[in-house]
Amino acid sequence: MPTMLRYLANAAAIFLALLLCLHIFSLPSSAGVSIMVSPTMIDLTLNTEDTSTQEISIRNTGDEPTRIRVYAMDFSIDRENNYIFSDPGHQSYSCASWLGIEESDFGLGPAETKHVEVTISVPQEVEPGGHYAALFFETIPIETQPGVSVAIAGRIPSLFYLTIPGVTDGDIFANAEITSLMLPRWVDGGPVEIGAVVRNTGNVHLTIAAKAYFTDFRGRQAGEIDLGQTIVLPGTERAITGTWLKTPFIGPAQATVVIGYFDQHNQLVNRSMTGSFQIIPWKVIIAVFASLALIVFGIWALRRKFRFRLERKDSE
Repeated sequence: MPTMLRYLANAAAIFLALLLCLHIFSLPSSAGVSIMVSPTMIDLTLNTEDTSTQEISIRNTGDEPTRIRVYAMDFSIDRENNYIFSDPGHQSYSCASWLGIEESDFGLGPAETKHVEVTISVPQEVEPGGHYAALFFETIPIETQPGVSVAIAGRIPSLFYLTIPGVTDGDIFANAEITSLMLPRWVDGGPVEIGAVVRNTGNVHLTIAAKAYFTDFRGRQAGEIDLGQTIVLPGTERAITGTWLKTPFIGPAQATVVIGYFDQHNQLVNRSMTGSFQIIPWKVIIAVFASLALIVFGIWALRRKFRFRLERKDSE
């Protein structure tokens, strides 16, 4: 019973919510203007002094005309999967200044699509590895008469992931590790949020896929879940999470998270980490103890009533 009380005392720590991944690639800008950009991600390998031209389509899916402003920014992704944008050159791996836009300000009528050419010019002197930028397409609110309506600007980025090879194989290295597991101390059953924090220790971005495997207190397989995949920038961490719906009824459970990615030699690399937590169906346990207490109390009450009748009968 003291063990049960100790678990109940720590129950508040179990209900900390995990942040959801931020989806940033579709955005209405006002009641009559809505834009769509394609592609929202461009992943290229370019050598120094290379030039590449990419075409990005932007469509006004609304029923009002709008103006579009195009500009480049740096971006990063934090551990909670939030995208953070900053001025060009803020990040050490920035390639925002490499992007040239043929037309940075133009009009777009209802249901009209425009194809924008983006020229990527890699400098001669550049550090090998990953370089990144976001090209924003932002609506410019049309001026309205006072008291009529308020226009709201919206923007959508197309993200550029560029890899610059080195002179030798050692100039590019792709490596990742699991820094920690995101496991509860105990739960009363499913669903259970499971995850891992993954750190990219290389100098190029990695697409990392992850799965979690579970065993019960007897060491038997108890299930597995797909944690999906995510892109991790060099020198950053990201959380990969999933939900385990059907857990064992009671007892300790073990979770092993396995990540997979391709290294600089295009070889598949797997890394894993294992942790454990307790499954304690406290609601069921309390209900059982309450039922037993009622039964014991009922037996005690009946025995007392019976004894009282016997004593009363003897006194008569």
